[in-house]
Amino acid sequence: MVNIGVLLPTNMQKAIFSEDSRKELEAVANVRWNETDEQLTEEQACTFLRDCQVAVGSWRTPKPSKAILESCPSLQLWEHAAGSVKAFFTDDLLGSDLMIASCAPAIGKTVAEMALGEMIVGLRRIIPNSQSNRTERRAPLPNKLYLAASTIGVVGASQVGRYFLQLVRPFGPRMLVYDPFLTPEAAAELGATKVDSLLELCGQCDAITMHTPMTESTRRMMGAAAFQAMKDDAVFINSSRGGCIDEKALIAELEKGRLFAFLDVSDPEPAEMNNPIRTLPNVIYTSHLAGGPSYYIGNQVVEDIRSYKSGQKPKMVVTWDMLDCLA
Repeated sequence: MVNIGVLLPTNMQKAIFSEDSRKELEAVANVRWNETDEQLTEEQACTFLRDCQVAVGSWRTPKPSKAILESCPSLQLWEHAAGSVKAFFTDDLLGSDLMIASCAPAIGKTVAEMALGEMIVGLRRIIPNSQSNRTERRAPLPNKLYLAASTIGVVGASQVGRYFLQLVRPFGPRMLVYDPFLTPEAAAELGATKVDSLLELCGQCDAITMHTPMTESTRRMMGAAAFQAMKDDAVFINSSRGGCIDEKALIAELEKGRLFAFLDVSDPEPAEMNNPIRTLPNVIYTSHLAGGPSYYIGNQVVEDIRSYKSGQKPKMVVTWDMLDCLA
């Protein structure tokens, strides 16, 4: 039987593991749960994970450090019940055979779900209409759209981008995608058309959603030219990273009243209190809500442990060579 140490404090466990997934995990392994509502220290984790083959961590739990790896030689898999694992890949991990698995695919589902909801609300001009109704009887705005009548753009065919395309496809919009690493054939399988120019995508779309990782090549990739190329009344959604856009350039277009934006991220994060994205009427700024804890994550943990036990790889194993193209 596999021994698993779940580092998550109890409040995080409840947010990630449903009763069913908790029982399923206990049915396939000997599970040692952190029974406190506190984050374990590195020293406590060294003791807690001793004799475990699998560690399950998440946001703010200890990482696979040199001290933990030396204290827990039985560890074979580190299951991260959260997204990015880039911070794990330090000198401490060099020469180790520890497998690192991320639950980014599970998080992608909740991010895509939120982006879809925002796109529907944005295209239908629900918020401007509601704002007007506070002071006058206002008919629906003439420039409202619904998905089937829209051209939508996805920047980045990442895990989230692909989930988003799957969610929106049944509504029947025209779908464009910009991603230098995506082939036209792969885009077609997702129901979308690949465009080779970001400006081309911006000029054609009624709504655009960002789903790129934060890397040197994506830093401020949506700049002034891209935002200026967007149609009047277009909807822009960013739930990836604030650094992927030139925020000042976006604000310049928002201050003209040309665009409507849903921003779940900023640069820096959180935004300064005097940042216009907090007060402009055509911006909905939220506090990185899209990709938080969910039962999707707990379900993936269970699936990944089952795969590991059967000699197969978890859904998303991350290796050194993948770091340049991951969030």
